[in-house]
Amino acid sequence: MEQSAAPQTPPRNPPDHQPKPEQPLPKPPGYGGDPTSQPRPTLQKPPAYRDHQFQPAPGPLRKAALPPSFRPRPKRRRRCCRVCCCTFCILFIVIFLFLVIAAAVFYLLYDPALPKFRLSSFRVPKLNVSNTNDGAYLDADTTARVEVRNRSGKMSWHFGQSKVEVSADDGNLSLGSSKVAGFVVEQQGLAQVKAATKVTKLALDDRLRRKLKGAVESKALTPTVEIRTKTSVGLQGWNSPSIAVTVVCGGVTMRRLENGDPPLCSITLLQW
Repeated sequence: MEQSAAPQTPPRNPPDHQPKPEQPLPKPPGYGGDPTSQPRPTLQKPPAYRDHQFQPAPGPLRKAALPPSFRPRPKRRRRCCRVCCCTFCILFIVIFLFLVIAAAVFYLLYDPALPKFRLSSFRVPKLNVSNTNDGAYLDADTTARVEVRNRSGKMSWHFGQSKVEVSADDGNLSLGSSKVAGFVVEQQGLAQVKAATKVTKLALDDRLRRKLKGAVESKALTPTVEIRTKTSVGLQGWNSPSIAVTVVCGGVTMRRLENGDPPLCSITLLQW
């Protein structure tokens, strides 16, 4: 039998005898890929050369100068403002002086004075405190009289319909309200305003329930009467526009009222 020949591997070069890469030879100056080519000289532009494709940036636009006859004249705003300001100030001073003089003449001729209010009496004809399972309730009737005196001798006071509210305990206890018809107080005159109020089944807390009945019996109750109305002045057949007035009288006990010590009443204008 014939024996098959084993494959022979090619001999390997030892590492010391590997081939080195060939280095390219240096090229001469001016070599352009073609051995016959020569370096091209750089062309220089002549001194008077102009590039037609180059466009300079546009400069700022300038308005054409107009002849003096077409130029607009400057506006006189400052002068007009000064004239207007001076005119306004003069008019304001004149009107103010006129009003002051008119008020002084009116005061000297007619001697105006606000009317004087006084709480002349306050009574509680009925007072009943009922105790139920739900609490204490108050049934009470009150009657208040207020005097209005005109201290001016040349003008009258006209009062429209008035609303009278009665309270006690510094306003914590309301005793009802009522309306009073309008009235007129003539020169140096006196008018009486009577207001009757009533409350029914008004709930009371324990403090007011204990305090109220004893205060009424001992006349230590301090009532407060507030009148809201509108008033105007009558002068020789002429009536002024009406203004809102609020009158509050209080701060004195019922005992002092009966002894002739009425409380002072405050007047507040332009409130309704």
